This record gives sequence, C-alpha cells and structure tokens, in this order.
Amino acid sequence: MKHPILIDTDPGPDDALAILLALSARDTLDVIGITTVAGNVPVAQTTLNALRICELAGDLDVPVYAGCDRPILRPLHTAEFICGKDGLAGMELADASRAPAAAHAVDSMIDHLRQSDVPLTLCALGPLTNIALALRMAPDIAAKIDRLVIMGGARDLGNMTAAAEFNFFVDPHAAAIVFDSAIPITLFPLNATYQAVASAERLGDLDGSAPVQAQVLSMLRRNRAGGAALGGDKGHPMHDPCVIAYLLWPDLFEGHDCHVAIETAEGPTVGRSTIDWWARSQEPPNAHVIGALDADQMFARVAVSLRSLDNRHEPDSKAKS
Repeated sequence: MKHPILIDTDPGPDDALAILLALSARDTLDVIGITTVAGNVPVAQTTLNALRICELAGDLDVPVYAGCDRPILRPLHTAEFICGKDGLAGMELADASRAPAAAHAVDSMIDHLRQSDVPLTLCALGPLTNIALALRMAPDIAAKIDRLVIMGGARDLGNMTAAAEFNFFVDPHAAAIVFDSAIPITLFPLNATYQAVASAERLGDLDGSAPVQAQVLSMLRRNRAGGAALGGDKGHPMHDPCVIAYLLWPDLFEGHDCHVAIETAEGPTVGRSTIDWWARSQEPPNAHVIGALDADQMFARVAVSLRSLDNRHEPDSKAKS
C-alpha cells in the first residue's frame, strides 16, 4: 500500500528537490496534494513554483493549492538572498500550463484529512502557517494525521538569526501551535539537515544530460549574487529533501524523543526552538528529533530515484536544461 502524504511547502531550492523526490517515488508515496505558503518567496511565487516543479516531473495530476500569504501575527520575512527572486534561481523552467486548484490550502488540507479513509502524513517544508490554521479551524483533523514530518528549528545556532532557523523565525506562533497539538511529530532541525550537504562528490551520480537531473544540478551548482557559491565551497545543504528521504529510507536516520518549545516573544530569540536533547526538563517529549543521518547513502538513493523521473517521462520541450 502506498503511503499517502500531503506536502506543505514554499519552494525554494531544497523544497524543489524534495517535491521531485516525492514525485519520483510513486510506487511508495501517494502525493495527494501540495499546499503552498509564503516563506522563501511570497505565496503567489511559491504556488507558481510548485506548479512548475510538478510540470518538470511530468506530473500534472497532483493538485496544488495556494495558501497563506503571511504569518499569523508577524510581518513576512522572505529569503530571496538565498534562493533568488523567483525562488528557484538556477532552474530555467517554463511557465506552468495549469492554474492552482480553486480551494484555499487550509480548506483543502481540512477536506483531504476529513475525507481520507486512512490517516495522512503531512510533510512540512516551510513555515507552519497553513497547518497551524487548519488545526485551529478544524481540531478534529488531528486524529486523521498519522504524523507530521517537519523541517525546522535548530538544536544549536539558527540560520536566519543567531537563535532561530528560517521556517520557525518566519512564523513562530504557527510552530508553537503545531508543537502543542499532541500530534506525532518527526523533526529535522538544522544540526541534522546541515549534514546533508550537496557536495560535488555527492552530486556525482546525477546525470547532467537528463532533463530533470540537469535542472537540479544547475540549481545546486549556481553562484549567488556577488559570485559566492550557493552554500559555500562545500555545497548547499539539502534541508527539505531529508523529510521525504525519511519516509522512503528511515534506516538512514537516527534520533530520539525530545520536548521542543518555540519562543514567540519578539526580540533577539524569537523563533528559537529549545530542543531538550538531554531530557533535562520535566516536560514530556512532543517530537522525535533527528540527530544523525547517512548523507552519502541518502544522496546516492536520491540520484537513483530521480533517474526514474527521466526514464519514464518525456521531458517538457519548454524546460531548458
């Protein structure tokens, strides 16, 4: 039986690879919908990006729903300085041939969960605004969520501020709602995802002559404004693909149960995730936190899976390699 998932995302380079990985694993994962949220770039652009990525994968059947255009209580912070003006700098993708579905992402998430015969896994690759609002609007859906697999937070230093990782910094109030929901959570914080660096060696298994893989290589090998390599000399960390890889190959990951608290008070620590890795507090665990992964094996398996997209799909002639 396929594993049914909903992907909530703000594409984003690593989101793009995560979506492609999920769509390449159709024998294992049933992507029943993609919801978009403002984060790396505004929501109008993240929605277009999700549609373009589906088109690159040759998958026009997965519905894409546009979601929240701002965090619950804070102004929106975006990350064009990392991912470029359109969020997918380095990828030259044609405009999408279809429009997003009519329903709002939050409404669609509620409907999918309520109507599903089996609990669904939610893959959260961006700020948690859509998911938090769905839980507030329809508390009954919590019982239909098998697990939330989240990329966010930091056990140590942040990447948006000294204290906070980007997704939780963008909408800390949403993150707090989600971690207080009592839903099973698997969390990929920065100390785990920074191990998944797309180094030249790990990208060596990708075929630059194949349309999908070529687009991924172009994105990951590009330089940022000013000439600096994306992610530095060693390569760009692939945060979000860890979420999908975990569903496909859980044997590559290690972690343990922890209590996670989110700082919502404005100030220098807003968005910080306090991860009680050593169980020093009296608070019960509310997440399974990943601490280690086999990145070499993960990238090798990602390359094999992406090859299946190129093997079974006639490339869109509008997409430039």
